[in-house]
Amino acid sequence: MEHLLLASGRALAGVSGEEVELGPGDYIVYPADLPHVFEALSPSTRAVLVLEHP
Repeated sequence: MEHLLLASGRALAGVSGEEVELGPGDYIVYPADLPHVFEALSPSTRAVLVLEHP
């Protein structure tokens, strides 16, 4: 699983085809073994990503 917390800016993230737009403070979790997206939508975008492996 990937846990993503957006610290600043805007981003598009999640499983491919089911992406959501995130803003500061937003959190999303999705399976890391499926095709997925993380796209910064503004230059000031910063995020914390934690990869959970069983």
